[in-house]
Amino acid sequence: MKRSREKEETRTTTTKKPKSIQACSSCRKHKTRCEILDPSKSPVKCHRCQVLSLQCSYEDTLLPTAASIPTASTSKCPSPDSPPSDLAQPPTAAHRSAALRTYPATMPPTDRMWSFVSDQPVSNWSAPMLAIQHLSKIPLPHLPAQTLPQLPPGDFTLPQILSEERICYLLELFDERYTPWLNFKPTKNTNGSLLHTVCCAVASRHLDSSSGGTLVKMQLQKLAEDSIAKMILNPRPSDSMETIQALLILSLWPPLGGAPEEEGRDGRLLIASAVSMAMNLRLNQASEKVFAMRKANEDPVVLEEMLENARLWIALTNTESVLCAGTGRIPLSKRSPEDLRLIEFPEDFDDVHFGDVRLTLTAESFDLLEKALTHHITDESSPAEVDSFYDEIMIPLEKMKRIKRLLMPLPFVLEREQFYFHILHIYRGMARLLVLYHALWDARRSVGKIPLGQTWHPYFKPHGVEAVGDWGRDVIITVEELLTCVLGADAHMLSTSPDNIFRMITLAAGYLVAVKFLMLRGATVLTGASDLVLAKIVSLLNQAACAPGHPAQRAAFLITGMIAQWESRSKSPPPQSVPATSTMTGTSSYPTPSSDFRPLETPPPSGASPLPPHEFYEPSAFAAGRQQQQPLHYQQHPTYDQYGMPDVDFSAFLDSTIPVDAEFWNNLAQTHIMPGYH
Repeated sequence: MKRSREKEETRTTTTKKPKSIQACSSCRKHKTRCEILDPSKSPVKCHRCQVLSLQCSYEDTLLPTAASIPTASTSKCPSPDSPPSDLAQPPTAAHRSAALRTYPATMPPTDRMWSFVSDQPVSNWSAPMLAIQHLSKIPLPHLPAQTLPQLPPGDFTLPQILSEERICYLLELFDERYTPWLNFKPTKNTNGSLLHTVCCAVASRHLDSSSGGTLVKMQLQKLAEDSIAKMILNPRPSDSMETIQALLILSLWPPLGGAPEEEGRDGRLLIASAVSMAMNLRLNQASEKVFAMRKANEDPVVLEEMLENARLWIALTNTESVLCAGTGRIPLSKRSPEDLRLIEFPEDFDDVHFGDVRLTLTAESFDLLEKALTHHITDESSPAEVDSFYDEIMIPLEKMKRIKRLLMPLPFVLEREQFYFHILHIYRGMARLLVLYHALWDARRSVGKIPLGQTWHPYFKPHGVEAVGDWGRDVIITVEELLTCVLGADAHMLSTSPDNIFRMITLAAGYLVAVKFLMLRGATVLTGASDLVLAKIVSLLNQAACAPGHPAQRAAFLITGMIAQWESRSKSPPPQSVPATSTMTGTSSYPTPSSDFRPLETPPPSGASPLPPHEFYEPSAFAAGRQQQQPLHYQQHPTYDQYGMPDVDFSAFLDSTIPVDAEFWNNLAQTHIMPGYH
């Protein structure tokens, strides 16, 4: 890929070096060396301020132009009192006014997909689902402050926390609303068992949030965690199956109770423990044994027991795949060919276990995702390797179309459990979206360094095909389809969805807002009802929240911040349109010349007046040009501005996930690549 651009790179012209300019105020203050390595970036910053993420005086005094600023302007720093004899003149008012008329306002600081906000990363957004999980742990400022009750000392049992009548109520609630998600039959045992404790802890989400209800939730959470820890450290063969099921349930629905940092523990660790225990019990061989028993005409009772073990194993692999998707973690469990062939799609649905159908459709979707993620290319890859990579990406994408065709009518034609098939579209859509994510990421990485002023995607043409355009169209269609499926869900039922469902919804909404920003940079509007979709998503998620701090509420909170940034796009002058350095290793910045951006024929719409702060948060925390911020970690809470919006930095999310520049998305909207979007 590099050799194809050698001739192009020789054509780039060098900039004539003008007179030396005065050091920036920060470098003068500290009497350090000051140099501008890339004058085309916006805002202009010296190398020291860029590395240290400091405010640089060049941001307000210099315009990004390769012709007027030296490629490497250096000077010895005079004292702060020295006269600014060689300081470049700031842009005139007329120049600034023209810039405001030419570009949409308050645009992202870079031209790439994920750049709503500033340059300070908070998480590794090469693992987007994990980063969303971290952001979801921030406290919600608009919730009333609540003093958590003190847990009584000593250990306690389930009957000590809840009356028998209350236990039965919570178990029935779990069986009605949560068991269908599992697609296997949980072990039935006596009250006070580990599984009953876990089921009650999950169902307690629906208890009131009074002091008494909060205390019960906290006690159930502590009891469930202590019981699980004892079982893992000192497993008993008789309890192993029950422990595996309990771990699976907790990985999907962590108990809500206590401080935010104590909630939402990493389900990947819990499900990995369950998978490890299942492998010790040889559950990973259950599907193979079922085939052998069917061939040998074994006792139906024994066969059904082994089939239930196979269902549990496939449910474990699906859960681990779902929790590891987009997090950078490779699942411990592996599906065998027998696992994928055990449950065939039925010819009729008269006497069908619907959970089996959901198990197999989910298994096929995430098996295709995991196979696609095993293929990589770099800037050292040969053209033949690039062609092979393209083929290995397109195969699972095409096979996913079959899954979509099989799943599409089920929510409408089945007589029961329609909702669970409807939500299955979210898993299917996210699996496809992450394949496209991976494909675009590696495609950009394979191109490597490109000449200044050129875009990268024309250089990636496996088999001579403009693959990036097709994948980009697929991204938008998949995101809008996923969010539309969410809008068709019943809010009451949606509240019982596994927590990671809401993180997937948040990520999909982020994709949509990011594309809208990039297309606006290219003086283009994403035609459609995307604004209405996002607003309806927030409303639905708020309705689905069954308790303060519920994942649906946290998802609505994060998406609201993204929408607020979009709604405020015309409130302040935009930064100049040049890219920032990518966080991806082995690649340089992705330059897009300012000439690629055409002025809007009419000023950008100001949008409706913002809603009150408690409904639509002030987007200042999501805007660019902020002072240096500390990364958000598990044990750190962000600060809040006066409107209650968290001081959270989404920059890496917006800057490094899918590095496609604004010109690409502009062309996508104006050519045959996006039919039906006009």
